[in-house]
Amino acid sequence: MLAVEARGLTKDYDIKKDGQRAHLRAVDNLDLAINKSEIYSLLGPNGAGKTTTTRLLTSILQPSVGGAKILGYDIVEDASTVRSNVGLLTETPALYERLTVRQNLEFIARLYDIPKEDIKPRVEELVDLFDLSDKIDLPSGSLSKGMRQKVAIARAMIHDPPVIFLDEPTASLAPESAKIVREQIMKLSKLEARTFFICTHNLFEAERLSSRVGIINHGKLIAEGSPEQLRDLRKDETMTVFRFSVWDDVIQNFFQERHYEVLEIKPERKSISIFINDIEKETPTIIEELIKQNFPMFEVRHEYPTLERIYLDLVQSENLPRNQEEESS
Repeated sequence: MLAVEARGLTKDYDIKKDGQRAHLRAVDNLDLAINKSEIYSLLGPNGAGKTTTTRLLTSILQPSVGGAKILGYDIVEDASTVRSNVGLLTETPALYERLTVRQNLEFIARLYDIPKEDIKPRVEELVDLFDLSDKIDLPSGSLSKGMRQKVAIARAMIHDPPVIFLDEPTASLAPESAKIVREQIMKLSKLEARTFFICTHNLFEAERLSSRVGIINHGKLIAEGSPEQLRDLRKDETMTVFRFSVWDDVIQNFFQERHYEVLEIKPERKSISIFINDIEKETPTIIEELIKQNFPMFEVRHEYPTLERIYLDLVQSENLPRNQEEESS
């Protein structure tokens, strides 16, 4: 059984634009298949449909067409069961600011019908997990934005949900706090088989955390795969960088005489970057020739296209002129 499954998931709105009625398709025929214990990141520009997708999958909104299941439960027919099996961190989480951290967590725990005797140990577990012990009896409104974010994540996990949806989970967090959150996500995924669905603009985070990444634009899923599979979409842009302890134009001539495509020369770094058709086969041969000619080689490395580069290329290629109905979205 899949943790998250969507087939043809679509959400339409009728809106007013410039005083006239217009059609907005926020999510367009979306298919997803996410396994248990998987960390899946959904990337996309503002307005691409990420938040609407999350609201559909957590049974906050109903689809216009198509459907989805969470752990086999239908998001429409079994909405209450879906909500009890998911945790949700929204992009702008709201806490009860007059209540303390403890009171916020205890209140949400009661809403999820957690047995009274289990609430205190569960709250203490999460407070320790997110290093909130010294803040537990302070009003939430007195906390920094980063601390409030950690409380909000703890609140999303208070009922021990098997599937957790996080919208920009490390936004506003200091680097050390963001690192803690990332480590806990990976730990819960591996050791407790939790499934995470993360909406984020943080491409570094998505690449580090995710087993798979989906890229959405104008409500459509335009690419999906592991970070490695997505990088393979631009594997013909891989550079091989050679650095030397001493720079000389003879080095540049060496590569040009062999008709390698020189992509970049940085004399100040004593480096040259080239394109190699068959990296695995040709790189050892080049190194061997350089050694034979006593070139003072310092480093050889391959620089693969980053997920950021691939993401930007895909999104920009989708930003083409569209018909009037599509432009309203």
